Amino acid sequence: MAVFTLIGAAIGAAAGAAVVGGAAAILTGAAIGAGIGLAVGSVKKANDATKQAETQVDIITETTGEITEVGEQVTVLQGEQIGIQKEVAAQQQQQERLSVQRQRRQAIREGQITRARQANAAQAMGAAGSSAVSGGSASIGSQLSSSLGYSSQQSGLSENIFQGQQKNLDLQGDINTLYGKANVLQSQISIASARAGQFSSQAQSWMSTAQLGLNTGMRFAGF
Repeated sequence: MAVFTLIGAAIGAAAGAAVVGGAAAILTGAAIGAGIGLAVGSVKKANDATKQAETQVDIITETTGEITEVGEQVTVLQGEQIGIQKEVAAQQQQQERLSVQRQRRQAIREGQITRARQANAAQAMGAAGSSAVSGGSASIGSQLSSSLGYSSQQSGLSENIFQGQQKNLDLQGDINTLYGKANVLQSQISIASARAGQFSSQAQSWMSTAQLGLNTGMRFAGF
């Protein structure tokens, strides 16, 4: 800006000397030229600051778009989480139902075994092949088979629950990473916003200086 002011002053002084002549005319011309030079230099500075402010605004717009994309990704992952949590809850409910059913069946079989033992105790030693003994043996065998089936079902459900919970944790980790990215982007927006405000203030200040220089030049010119 000082360069423009000095150039303007020199040009104004030369013009004053050429057109009017005399020290007063030279000083007046220098003052007019200096004012115009100040105005021109300040306008250039204001334009540069405005462009920098616009650049920061572009950064804010672009970064805001990135945050929106991150939010959409989080929404998708949270939807997957909800689905997995529902599946895990369903598997856990199935486990509870199987446990209740097993307890009921076990109670029934225990009652059958107890009745069979009581009947066996009441019979003579030669009744080893009686229906009571056979019924008790069959009930015991049925109970063993049922226990094995129950164990397999519970094991399968437990594995499904574990895998679901692990996937849920993995998704939560991805979501937390996205939240961290969003926080970084938000910080970038805050910085860009502050810079945009600074450059905008600088542009306004330079325009005020330009107006001051123009007013000074016009005042010496008699306007």
